[in-house]
Amino acid sequence: MLMYLLYCLFFVLGLFCGSLVNYIAGGVTREPRSFVFTNCRNCTAAVRPVLMLPVIGYLLAGRKCPHCGKSLPVHLILVEIGTGLLFAYLFWRFNFTWELSVLVVFSLLLLILLVTDIEQMLIPNVVTYPGLIIVLLISLAIMLLGVKPHWFFPIPATGFFMIVYNYLVNSILGGLTGFILLMLVVIISRGGMALGDVKLALLIGMMTGFPIVIVALFFGIIGGGLVAGVLLLTRRRGRKDPMPFGPFLCLGGIAALLWGREILTWYLAPVL
Repeated sequence: MLMYLLYCLFFVLGLFCGSLVNYIAGGVTREPRSFVFTNCRNCTAAVRPVLMLPVIGYLLAGRKCPHCGKSLPVHLILVEIGTGLLFAYLFWRFNFTWELSVLVVFSLLLLILLVTDIEQMLIPNVVTYPGLIIVLLISLAIMLLGVKPHWFFPIPATGFFMIVYNYLVNSILGGLTGFILLMLVVIISRGGMALGDVKLALLIGMMTGFPIVIVALFFGIIGGGLVAGVLLLTRRRGRKDPMPFGPFLCLGGIAALLWGREILTWYLAPVL
């Protein structure tokens, strides 16, 4: 019974964190930059406290801003519910462990960038750069503590590399891999992908490490390609219409953190 109550508690905590993600994402992309408690992307008028509640506030407002009357984006409530479900799953899988705390931080960073790219097709440096510092410090702490997180996939090392190889090196190697692979896509596509996506791949690579970053990019590219194909077939987007790729990278990063090691172990089983 207690465990079910804790699942519910983490779900509610995730709802509020999802609401916070929406507020932060709206604030960093608003010009001039301002962090007011409103989900409206059209005005900056603050709302009543009851309308600040996740999900409930969205429904009570009638899916419209109470001040300017503009419709509120449906992805706001989806982010709140999705974050709630994610938090409940993380607690179910990792319980009260340090891995739970790290995954919560990583997930919130990626969700903020997911929302900013959906709304403005922007991966803001004001989130990416602090995120890189946070991930680097977490990787350093994990190395110093001598622990191995669930998503860590050790690679064979010999000689000098075996001496210097650790979680921090793996994290940096993952970041460089993500950066280089996405930079190649930018060069080959001649602007078909923005540099913000490259920096996002660097961030995800440092979170997941090498070679799990390849799983994250695979999920992101396949997911983005499938959605783009559906939009083209249904004529909702044209071939020259821009489409944000960041959300798929973010979801791919979260999926790789949760299941990347298992997927890679299964895939490499015949040769290991």
